[in-house]
Amino acid sequence: MYKNKERFTGIIPPVITPLTKERELDGDALGRLIDFDLANGCSGIFCMGSSGEAMMTSRKVWQDTIKTTVEHVGKRANTFVGVIDTCTQRVIENIRIAEDLGATTMVVTPAFYLQNSCQEEIIRHYEAVAASTKSDIVVYNIPGMTHANIDPETIRRIAEIDNIVAFKDSCADWERHQRFLFLLEDRDIAVFNGAEELCSAALIFGAQGCVPGLANFFPRLFVDMYEAAKCGDAKEAYRLQKAVWDLRKVIFVGRHWMSCMKYIGARMGFGADIASLPIEPLTDAQRRGIDEILERYL
Repeated sequence: MYKNKERFTGIIPPVITPLTKERELDGDALGRLIDFDLANGCSGIFCMGSSGEAMMTSRKVWQDTIKTTVEHVGKRANTFVGVIDTCTQRVIENIRIAEDLGATTMVVTPAFYLQNSCQEEIIRHYEAVAASTKSDIVVYNIPGMTHANIDPETIRRIAEIDNIVAFKDSCADWERHQRFLFLLEDRDIAVFNGAEELCSAALIFGAQGCVPGLANFFPRLFVDMYEAAKCGDAKEAYRLQKAVWDLRKVIFVGRHWMSCMKYIGARMGFGADIASLPIEPLTDAQRRGIDEILERYL
């Protein structure tokens, strides 16, 4: 009955975009990261999301990343592709480019920069985007980046659109996330939690999966949590969530969490310790601080 809730499940890491010194895509490193995540039980890959520096890379890197990810994942797993942009028409243009590169499942935030004045603008945005394509659309709520918080009643309306297949909620508000889950119980739309600190609770309450940034590098931790939650083992899910709470300290060591993510990636052999400009790089002392935390998990 609910085919999308069955199609889209599990842990889907929003993969980083490994960059060379010239800030071009390191395709080999991206391929190794994808293989690592899939080999460790992840059910999909999400490229060009927030952890992929979606709004920071060049357009060439954006296109190269989509092409490489779609081709490398192939039919092994679901591939979510970020077509994030500031207005409806640009998103539609991005979808056409992504489709030409082989993508079939597009991740779309609300429009931003000119801030949304009401929920009706958000609904109008998704109606127009969905009508422009036959591709599947994933709604991405990340108010910390877009300054537009999708209301639970709003996503319930948006979920009625045929090619809206999933909803990723990264608002990190447990009360709102509960309402999303409750109001989407009878809608054929998969619900993913995107806030690492809420993963186990969301899964126990019925979310179809999670999209945690640290699953880039620690996929088994999150896959095990998913499996524990789905088996009703709340005690084990709690234990793993507590480990995530401790591990998350790594992304607060530097001035910018992306620099921390890129350093972890470099430590694990997934490209260089290079983020998009003008992100503040880590100091040597900050790198040592991350190393101290990672020693408990690597």
